[in-house]
Amino acid sequence: ASFATLMESFRERFAGIKVIKSFNREGAEEARIRKESEDYIRKNMNLVKIRGLIFPMTICLTNLSLAVLVGFGGGLVILREISPGDFVAFIAYLGLLTWPMMAVGWVANMIQRGKASLDRLNDILSLPREIEAPLRPIKPENVHGGIQMSALSFSYDPGSTPLVLKEIDFSLEPGQTLGIAGPPGSGKSTLASLIPRIYDPFQGTVFLDGIDIRRMDPDFLRRSITFMPQEPFLFSGTIRENLAYGRPDGDDSLFFKALTAARLDQAIAGFPRGLDTIIGEKGIMLSGGQKQRLALARTFLKSAPVWILDDPISQVDMETAAAIMENMKEILQKKTVILISHRFSAFAGADLILVMKNGKIAAKGSHDELVAEGGYYARANAMQVAGNRAGGME
Repeated sequence: ASFATLMESFRERFAGIKVIKSFNREGAEEARIRKESEDYIRKNMNLVKIRGLIFPMTICLTNLSLAVLVGFGGGLVILREISPGDFVAFIAYLGLLTWPMMAVGWVANMIQRGKASLDRLNDILSLPREIEAPLRPIKPENVHGGIQMSALSFSYDPGSTPLVLKEIDFSLEPGQTLGIAGPPGSGKSTLASLIPRIYDPFQGTVFLDGIDIRRMDPDFLRRSITFMPQEPFLFSGTIRENLAYGRPDGDDSLFFKALTAARLDQAIAGFPRGLDTIIGEKGIMLSGGQKQRLALARTFLKSAPVWILDDPISQVDMETAAAIMENMKEILQKKTVILISHRFSAFAGADLILVMKNGKIAAKGSHDELVAEGGYYARANAMQVAGNRAGGME
């Protein structure tokens, strides 16, 4: 258990090494690691002392038993209460029992060490599944992509008072695009996560083509949805392996088509090993914008009737973002799209836009309607338009 704690501390600090350096906290973190290392050493030394005593004590007790047996048994032989053959046989039996008894102690020690590890695993494995498949799941032949939320409220802790989402109501027809805007922490990503049943609402319902998604098989539901989360996650393998995660049967031409749509094809072509470039854990070899565009290219490779894109262009420049959005229009034709973005220019062609505030829908309508209405959306859009003009873009 102490070793697991030490390894987790190392892992966490290696993962956050940039933050540690930027805040100049190397000394404090080194002291914390040193303290945990010394605790691990101290516990190991106690274990070594105990182990160091066990073997000599076992030999000592074995020989002491033999001495007692010879003294006591020898007297019985002299008194002719037992025969010399019984005496020799008893000594032989004692010798046969010695090493098996030592092995029992060794096995008991190994079981205890294994139990400590098993208890940590069982803590994870015994957690109940939050998302359960219904006994008789519904699997429609075709998913058209109509989405509706009715009187939906959600909290990450059902017992807590503050709700992350409150009384969400909207309806989206198949093939339409929904934009979700709002300040950070307003519940946009949480709302998107409820559609593929990453979480379940404790009040209200999400419908897909008029069917309560809780009556659907979760695997079937998620195969019908292409979901790009806000924080793009990349595996430590090659670029090709990460792209193949979106489409295992894809070839290089298909991969480069997706990379072109994400405006990453030229950067990948410039790498010495191209698609075979190893990008490291969580894509550490790539910049923030390259990570996001690679995750977006992987998303493009999965074809599903419903698409959920959570801020897919937040880490790229305005020119690249505009080009990506143009490419997305072609890819997402006739798809039901839910797009979350802080760049309101992405909502220009949306059929419906929800403006979130404190977990509620503060306003809804088209881009032009919300601009004319005033409020948060109009002010933020005006600031972005002014910033684009100042940067030489319209």
